[in-house]
Amino acid sequence: MKFGTRLSRMDRRYLLGYAALIGLILVLIAIELYHVLPHNEDTPQSVSCPDPTRLCRFEIDGKPVELRFSASPSGLHPFTLQLQVADAHEIYASFIMRSMDMGFNRYRLLPESAGNWQAHVLLPVCVTGRRDWVLTLTIDGKQAEIPFRS
Repeated sequence: MKFGTRLSRMDRRYLLGYAALIGLILVLIAIELYHVLPHNEDTPQSVSCPDPTRLCRFEIDGKPVELRFSASPSGLHPFTLQLQVADAHEIYASFIMRSMDMGFNRYRLLPESAGNWQAHVLLPVCVTGRRDWVLTLTIDGKQAEIPFRS
C-alpha cells in the first residue's frame, strides 16, 4: 500500500470534524459581521447646492428641507450649519471627501426652535489642498448627499 493513498476511518472522522468546526466558525463570523457592519439599503439622494451659504431647498422623504451655512466653509474656520425641517426627531451631518480619509466629521444637529436645527461645524484642512466636500445629512434615517466646495 502506497503512503497517502488511503486514509483510515479515524483520520477521515478527524478531518470531517475539523471541517465542520471551521465551517461553524465561518458562519458565526459572517453573522457577527452582518450585525456589526453598516448595511443601509437606501441609497442617499443627491442634492445640488452650489452655494451652501445661500438658502438651499430640497426634500427628504417628502419633507421640505432648507439648508444654509452661516459662513463660507473653510478648513479650521468654524461655521454654523442651519437646517429647517418640520417633524424631524434626529438629524446628523457628516462631511467627507471622496477617496480621502478626513477623519471622523459627524455632527448631531440640535433643535433651536420648532423646525429649526443647527450644529457648529469645524472642517479639517486637507494636506493635499483639496476642497471638494460631500455633506451627508441624515434626517430620521433618510439620507441626502450635498457636494460643495470650501
